[in-house]
Amino acid sequence: MVRLASELDVEAVLGEQGIIAEHIPGFRPRQAQIDMARRIAEAIDAGESRIIEASTGIGKSFAYLVPAFLCEGKAVISTGTKTLQDQLFHKDIPLINKTLISGKQVALLKGRSNYACPYRIRKSRQQRRFQTRELAPVFDALSDWVATTRGGDISEFSRLPENDSLWFHATSTADNCLGAECPDIGDCFVAKARRKAQDADIVVINHHLFFSDQALKEQGFGELLPNVDLLIFDEAHQLPDVASHFYGRGITLRQLELLLKDCVDAQLREAPDDRALQPLCDANRKALADFRLLLGGFPERGEWRHIEHAPRLKAGLAEWREQLHALEDELEVLSPRGRELAACHGRAVGFRETLDDFLDPAAAFVNWYEWNERSFRLMLSPVDVSRQFSQQIDASAYRSIIFTSATLSANGRFDYFSRRLGIEDIPSCRFDSPFDFSRQARLYLPEDLPAPADEAFFPAFAELCAELIAASEGNAFLLFTSYRMLTLTAHRLRQSLRNPLFVQGERQRSELLEDYMRTDHAVLLGTSSFWEGIDVKGDKLRLVIIDKLPFRSPGDPVYKRRLQYAAEQGLNPFTQVQVPEATIALRQGVGRLIRDASDQGLVMLADERLRSKPYGRGMLDSLPPMTRIHRLQEALDYLRALKTG
Repeated sequence: MVRLASELDVEAVLGEQGIIAEHIPGFRPRQAQIDMARRIAEAIDAGESRIIEASTGIGKSFAYLVPAFLCEGKAVISTGTKTLQDQLFHKDIPLINKTLISGKQVALLKGRSNYACPYRIRKSRQQRRFQTRELAPVFDALSDWVATTRGGDISEFSRLPENDSLWFHATSTADNCLGAECPDIGDCFVAKARRKAQDADIVVINHHLFFSDQALKEQGFGELLPNVDLLIFDEAHQLPDVASHFYGRGITLRQLELLLKDCVDAQLREAPDDRALQPLCDANRKALADFRLLLGGFPERGEWRHIEHAPRLKAGLAEWREQLHALEDELEVLSPRGRELAACHGRAVGFRETLDDFLDPAAAFVNWYEWNERSFRLMLSPVDVSRQFSQQIDASAYRSIIFTSATLSANGRFDYFSRRLGIEDIPSCRFDSPFDFSRQARLYLPEDLPAPADEAFFPAFAELCAELIAASEGNAFLLFTSYRMLTLTAHRLRQSLRNPLFVQGERQRSELLEDYMRTDHAVLLGTSSFWEGIDVKGDKLRLVIIDKLPFRSPGDPVYKRRLQYAAEQGLNPFTQVQVPEATIALRQGVGRLIRDASDQGLVMLADERLRSKPYGRGMLDSLPPMTRIHRLQEALDYLRALKTG
């Protein structure tokens, strides 16, 4: 049992006369926030776990941070995105820590690709890879920064965007990290961050790092986060998909090309007299290029079993496997001559073992492929993650686990979420938003749009979008279920509107958002990654348009197998998998509009299935209680009134 250590209770901290209200200007106590914090505190006291849905406006971060600070023992908070991770660590947690005068040590821990690698930077500099007029000054400045920074977080180096390709040469990956064998291990920022996390009382991580930590334990390499008592998953709705990624395995052309490059570099440094490795690397490159071309004769994505017997593909695969085995054998001979050659040998063994498993998958996995003009990947994904996740949780030392998000339920039920993670025995509850949605928002359900599958849908939809955007004078998000629909709509709107359009795919996601926020009357068009994790308040967002219900494509090989598996378990794949999943995604998209008690705006859902299908009515009932309208003129009048209001 993890008892609350402080004499304070959550009411004394979050209540009307509480410490936070006294010390933080503008803080407004919310009963739902207090109730949620009390529920978490009770679970901590009893050593129990909870699934908690906290709708927009409750302030769920403070609702779980306060009990975490008041309890004994070590707490880990795992988020779905680095954005929320940074917000918790740099904004919310310092406020709580200072207000409570808790004295607790707090650490932020990210994945290794977020930290500069002194060894790789020094190595790249010695090889003079950046001695060009444009890159040399930037790389020199990066080297100087590494010598002075305390944490090595690449987000601190403002001269280079986090997504710049130069970071590849200045950070490490799980594949190329030398670990304890690294000559610069004493200066390693990843190692320093991990040591700090091990000593901290509260650690903020993300879901990817949580599963990476579990993988380290299983491989016998210890753990990043020892002796954790309380584990809080925020944005918990993302856990099943993240778990599926980490419980699976895969090989990409990019990984293999990097291995071959590192092999040549290591041979030149540690075995310059060897004459066999470089020709083997060349042979592997040719075999990989030939295999990619052969894959190009099949659909871009699909299950491997549908193509594996094609004669030419089988021959190309056999040639690649033969070359990979030859490379592995040569690296085994050379590995005693240096740490980098030994690391390359380990990577080659790992890729060969993954390829073997891919070609002979276990029954619980689906093997699938994907290719494009530049690359390919072969993936082995679990059909169901519930058993692995529940076993992982049961075997852990966590005494209390809190799963929370704004969207965990579908039509008032949590069974889809809990079933996917195998945590059906954990009690669940929800706290409704304090926002007055019936006053603040309108839900426009057009009554005369064709069905999405009708060829007349797109022109009618695009015309309707143009009218609504004109009425709202921009300040709009258009959220799509496919890139094709996004591209078509963007082209049509550029012909009919003068508003600045920011379109996903034309620039980086962060740049689009920043420019949207700086630009008057802007319109942003995005697909799935823009449906959640974006917080735009006030007049900058008055209109959200969603083209279709966000059902996932049943043609996706992993999803298709998941649906088959559900049927094998006696479930109805459509009503018990597809509809709940689409409902949760729809709630995320609709949730972009109202982010504050003073926000106002309109959401248009253009899919007539919400009105015509029985499941559509259930999906509508899962949305916030916005005032529903059906006539275009009413929608236009409402948006125009917002401009003048």
